[in-house]
Amino acid sequence: MNNPRSIYIVDDLLEEIFLRLPLKPILKSKTLSKRWRSILESKNFVGRRVSFQKSRKILAAYNCDCGAQPRLLPESRFKGDEEIVYLHCDTKRPSIMTCDGLVCIAEQDWINVLNPWTKQLRRFCFGAWSSSYSRVMGFGSDEVTGRYKVVKMEIWSYSDHCGVECSVLDVETGQWWMLSPPSYMLFCPLSHKLSRKSVCVNGSIYWLQHVGSGYKILALDLHKEKFRNVSVPLTRVTQETQIANLENRLTIAVTYRNPEWKLDIWSKGSSRWSMTYSISLAGKGVPWEIRSKGFTPVSVSKQGNLVFTDNHKRLFKYYPRTDEIRCLSLDTCVISPFLETLAPLPLKSTLPFPHPRRTSKCRVLSKQDEFGIVELLLTTLVVLGIVLFPF
Repeated sequence: MNNPRSIYIVDDLLEEIFLRLPLKPILKSKTLSKRWRSILESKNFVGRRVSFQKSRKILAAYNCDCGAQPRLLPESRFKGDEEIVYLHCDTKRPSIMTCDGLVCIAEQDWINVLNPWTKQLRRFCFGAWSSSYSRVMGFGSDEVTGRYKVVKMEIWSYSDHCGVECSVLDVETGQWWMLSPPSYMLFCPLSHKLSRKSVCVNGSIYWLQHVGSGYKILALDLHKEKFRNVSVPLTRVTQETQIANLENRLTIAVTYRNPEWKLDIWSKGSSRWSMTYSISLAGKGVPWEIRSKGFTPVSVSKQGNLVFTDNHKRLFKYYPRTDEIRCLSLDTCVISPFLETLAPLPLKSTLPFPHPRRTSKCRVLSKQDEFGIVELLLTTLVVLGIVLFPF
């Protein structure tokens, strides 16, 4: 028999309430009700929650080789006016990639896929690997199905022979399958040098590719699982050029030394490239002792200011209105913009995470970040009041 004093809240209203809650009480709510959990893990809610975020943060690596499972540090820090969230991990790992708030860490023998906020981590076998292989990775989401996929391309050479193998991992099922590489790479893969860095933009993974004396961009549509070539802007692309996802647009950053030390940033629209920033670096606060070989754009503030980093872990912010550059940090290993996501990962890994090599607990992880049930109820009541009785 139903309790006559109970209040039933329809799913649509519950979703609106949860959208306005901080992420910590949302995580707690998932453990209190199967119905709530179903709402909070739905693709519709996960997508709306990401777009609803008001604050912009940056994810950076806190280097530690203690062997513990990668996870967020309890507290964020500010560099200038930018809030930095730190992921406790070993930065010596070959590749760290992100997509929609998930982090993919590729190691020599396995792959870790992590949701930093929910603390879910899944571990997958890499398969056979040889030191004679040159490995290039990619990580992204299929825009049609919402599934996350890891892409592995391995170029091998033995004596006078060489070849390329491409495979895809579905994070949801843990299954690998082979993929046909671009036809031109089958005949002469060593002449097509792929950048180890990749980015995912709108359902495709992109790599900058050095071909002969020129450059182009190799793209893989994660839904169709077909490769295609993307032309670069009509500018002088060099080995110092960096590829990025800036505000959900494919972006390349080109650094010039002569005749002027400057940084040009190009973004690709639906059909063509356009220059979004051209920044003179000399005399703008960028240290001269070590000239950076490459700059990577990170994010754009609501005021239109550009945050970017260099290959020496220095973090900068450019103010277009005043044409000023400020150095925010001299030692920050930026990974990507940070998104708080509730995207669930599959229930099981194909491999367990190994025990840390050290027996002592890492000091930076000793502080617990708790959110009590009382705080959850108070926050929920406040938000419910705002939704039902707006001012």
